[in-house]
Amino acid sequence: MPGIVPTKWKLAEVLARHKIKNKELAERLGVRPNTISDLKRADSMPRIDGKKLDELAAAITALSKIGGTVRGIDLLEDREE
Repeated sequence: MPGIVPTKWKLAEVLARHKIKNKELAERLGVRPNTISDLKRADSMPRIDGKKLDELAAAITALSKIGGTVRGIDLLEDREE
């Protein structure tokens, strides 16, 4: 469809860069590790509201082994088809 740019979901890439395990993130967010695995496998952004996206980014920032701040936008990337 013209004018629509698909969004790539980069959770797996961001977690790997920050050296965070599924279990760590799951514990921080109060969800099961399988939930994180499912989110990581998604190719496009899953249905997630802005508040949950911000909570996810804050949890990654807190758990990061390399430092720095992760924002919700860091989990997304426009991709051309």
